[in-house]
Amino acid sequence: MFEGFKEVNDRDFYKTVMMNQKPSVVVFLDPSSGENEKVLSVLRKYQKLYGDKIDFFYLDVTKNTSFEDFGIFNFPSVLYFRDTMELDRHDFIPTEELVEQAIKRLLRLA
Repeated sequence: MFEGFKEVNDRDFYKTVMMNQKPSVVVFLDPSSGENEKVLSVLRKYQKLYGDKIDFFYLDVTKNTSFEDFGIFNFPSVLYFRDTMELDRHDFIPTEELVEQAIKRLLRLA
């Protein structure tokens, strides 16, 4: 289900995601949610297109609490990071157009 997405946890979130040399996209998800596949199916297209320029991660909110640090209470949610900063977020199932806009911002194409 999470093919192409690396798992991240609280312990290594800052180093792996925020201090990453590449921009990062993180899906905060509850594995029991039926909505995960909707979000992942939208993101997979961009993971295949930009996986060499952006790292894609997921964080299981049933095992971790770092989602609280970002004020996330809807799952799945997607956050976009570059240079230790959150550049965008989707606390809902985003459309391809919204993901594309966020990806372009990450890559400084917009």
